[in-house]
Amino acid sequence: MTLDRKWEITEPPPLGFRLDLGFLGSGVRGPLPARLLWNRGVRNDSDVAEYFSSGLEDFLDPLSLPDMAIAVDRIYSAIKNGETIGVFGDFDVDGLTGTAIVLRIVKSMGGKAVPYIPNRETDGHGLSHQAIDSFAGAGVTLITTVDTGSTAVDEIAYGNTIGIDTVVTDHHLIETERPAAVAIVNPHLGEEGAKESVDYSGAGVAFKLAQALAEAAGNEFPENLLPLAALGTIADIVPLVSENRTLVREGLRVLGQTDLPGLRALLDISRSPGASGRPTAELISFYVAPRLNAPGRMGDAEPSLQILSTDDVSEARALADRLDADNTKRRSLSEKAWEHAATQYDVQSDDPLVAVNCDGFPMGILGPLAGRLSELTGKPAIAYQFVNGFARASCRSSTVLDLHATLSLHANKFERFGGHARAAGFSIDKELLGQLLEDIRKHAAWGALGAPSVPTLHADAEIRLEDLTVSTWNFVAAMEPFGEANREPVLITYGAVPIDVRTVGVDGKHLKISFDADGRRIESIGFGLGNRELGSGPVDIIYQLRTEVWRGKTRHQLGLRDIRPSNKS
Repeated sequence: MTLDRKWEITEPPPLGFRLDLGFLGSGVRGPLPARLLWNRGVRNDSDVAEYFSSGLEDFLDPLSLPDMAIAVDRIYSAIKNGETIGVFGDFDVDGLTGTAIVLRIVKSMGGKAVPYIPNRETDGHGLSHQAIDSFAGAGVTLITTVDTGSTAVDEIAYGNTIGIDTVVTDHHLIETERPAAVAIVNPHLGEEGAKESVDYSGAGVAFKLAQALAEAAGNEFPENLLPLAALGTIADIVPLVSENRTLVREGLRVLGQTDLPGLRALLDISRSPGASGRPTAELISFYVAPRLNAPGRMGDAEPSLQILSTDDVSEARALADRLDADNTKRRSLSEKAWEHAATQYDVQSDDPLVAVNCDGFPMGILGPLAGRLSELTGKPAIAYQFVNGFARASCRSSTVLDLHATLSLHANKFERFGGHARAAGFSIDKELLGQLLEDIRKHAAWGALGAPSVPTLHADAEIRLEDLTVSTWNFVAAMEPFGEANREPVLITYGAVPIDVRTVGVDGKHLKISFDADGRRIESIGFGLGNRELGSGPVDIIYQLRTEVWRGKTRHQLGLRDIRPSNKS
């Protein structure tokens, strides 16, 4: 069942608002470019320059991060003294890419590093006694965590008792006392409102560590590691503003010409045959990241770390094939989980929370399922399963509910708990789950007061198809990379006239339409819109501007977000 969605157009900038965009070329004209930039916080010509022109010279001093100098001293000392460094990461793309960054920078400086990525099913998130014992057996005297560790109070204390120091690099909020680590490099520990505060991903923090280590050794800026940091930053959906935006833009630039065999193999297998051009955040989000995530979602993320760490071309290609096969299997299981969940909720229900049981599916399937449910319904969603007397859950939310704040009220009841305002996870005694869900429902209901009753699609502006030119597509392409806090522009056209309409894909799942634009033909694709009843007249469309390079030729089309018969004559 499809839930109708509301369309809203963002308020325009004040009358007379102008920006100097001349440096982008003579084809940039009309009010739309300035309006798109206004909606993304660009308010003056100085903002314009920063938005479009930041580069390698704009990277911030890594030593401005909390404890970074202490962390660099300890790691650099370990490298010079021949110590074995254990790198403990996480099994998602952010943790994997960050782990690969630390492994590569340590080895490039002549150090010895061994990785440990936990198994999602048997280990769960976070540093464990088992991991520390494994490191001890490998002769590790220093652990560097990536994308985790800020709340590992007991585990780090245990490491200290057996002679293992820990440097934490992380970006998660701290819900406990500060662990007794040598250093905790976490941007959330910095002074609130600091001028250069950046909401880095775990891979972003790992890259700043690599930048600082390179500087300490007198080496060049580690530009070759930027693609890894960009992958983690995009996948973890942190705001693409300030240095994060620079990091991703430069990372995608370097990725297009990378010599790292694993990244090259991932790009080759993730792109459609014949596609080329500079990689985009969309390519990473929808095609590369899911393949990197797939093995970990099925249980063991080791192949994903291997492909990011290998320097062997043949091994990289074999690993890319495996990741692709795992992703196909993951997609099949996700569809089965979606069908299973569909019997447990009603999109028209007044229940402010969607909660579904997913016993029998891999734990890694639950997070994306909850995200899909939240996107469909506009409500917070929880997908859970019962294992050994505990309920293990992944949660996703809209702006209606701050998951982290709500779950923090029950922190003493969880076996494990962590996350952010929009995404979180927990493990709790199964007998306490019902009471927890009821409390979350109450908070979700309070948050929903005054919120739209149906999911809402927000657009930047209304425009006629005949006013779309090549320069419009080029301007939007220049606004990349897109992501959190720098959303891809969305436009609305009322009364668009279809020339031909057809469905494509398995079971006609997708919609392909050509529109008339004052004698010009504009192509469009609407993924998942093949079941829409459109009638025979004009339609209203809400869409994004897609640019693809295929077999050396650039083509422009509309990426439909939604479509409906037009009420306008």
